[in-house]
Amino acid sequence: MRNAWYRTDASRGYSHGDGTARGSVFPDPLVRHDDTGDTLWLEHVRAHDGGGDLFWLMWYDRDGYPRLRNSAVMGPRDLAILLRGLGRSPGRSLPGGNALDADTAPMEDKAGPSR
Repeated sequence: MRNAWYRTDASRGYSHGDGTARGSVFPDPLVRHDDTGDTLWLEHVRAHDGGGDLFWLMWYDRDGYPRLRNSAVMGPRDLAILLRGLGRSPGRSLPGGNALDADTAPMEDKAGPSR
C-alpha cells in the first residue's frame, strides 16, 4: 500500500496472509471480519524520502486490496498514545461497555518523541 507521501515498508515485519510482501507488524491481522473477509493490519511505514520508524492501520478486502485511500501515519509515541486512549482510563470504556483484557492493556510509553 502507498500514497503520495508514504508506503508500507515491505522490508520489515511479516507478510499478509498468503502474500509474499511483508510490512505487517504482527503475523496476523488485528481484526478479521468473517462475513466480508476484510482484515485490519498494523503496518510498518516508510516516508518516500526514506524517513521514519512509522506505522499505520490499514484495512484490506478479502482479495488483499486496500479498502482506504487515506491513512493515519503515526510514530511509536503516537501509537502508544492511541493504545492508552483505547485503554481503561478513569471514566472511559470501550463501546458497548467492553473492557480490554489485562494482557491487551496499553503499554507504558517509553518511545520519546515520534519525530
